[in-house]
Amino acid sequence: MRRGKRRILKAAAVFMAVVLAMSCVNVAEVQAKEKEKNIVVLYFSATGTTKATAKKIGKKTKGTVIEIKAAKPYTEDDLDYSNENSRVVKEHESAASPAKSKVRPKISNIKAIKKAVKKADVVYIGYPIWWGEAPHIVYTLVENVSLKGKTVVPFSTSISSGLGNSAKHLKSKAKISAKTNWLKGRNFYDVPSQKTVNNWIDKLKY
Repeated sequence: MRRGKRRILKAAAVFMAVVLAMSCVNVAEVQAKEKEKNIVVLYFSATGTTKATAKKIGKKTKGTVIEIKAAKPYTEDDLDYSNENSRVVKEHESAASPAKSKVRPKISNIKAIKKAVKKADVVYIGYPIWWGEAPHIVYTLVENVSLKGKTVVPFSTSISSGLGNSAKHLKSKAKISAKTNWLKGRNFYDVPSQKTVNNWIDKLKY
């Protein structure tokens, strides 16, 4: 009887060791796959809120964070929504929506962005919400940088408005293909905590 019990216990120990070893291998494979993904976090930020959020995403994903730089930087006067003659108001009033507008502010570092995105598997695109939409300069980005075959993750920042249809409208003008995996994305109200960003990214499927 004792020998039988020993054999059973020994067999159980061997089985558990095999299961544990397989679990470790699976975890290692998943981690390896995650590390293999080349991630780029692109962002346009006027006041710094989207920039801070992008950096938190970059910290979590260990991705390359790149600012979308306007060739003609936006000044405080340009961002004055109460002035009907300000730059952002004129952009807003140029059409019913940015997607229908012909206003496309130039991006000074577009070549560097194209080079980084070409090597990327996953591309995050961040922007502030202006009048419920993405700024016109973000359309300059998606219309000129190929996102074919990429996983695209839009994110926005705002005080009161959500993501709305901004990501959907960007997708309608973007250079994508049938293999592009354009995720729903989300909005962050002000600068989110690192924990909030981490929890969101952990739930993404790419």
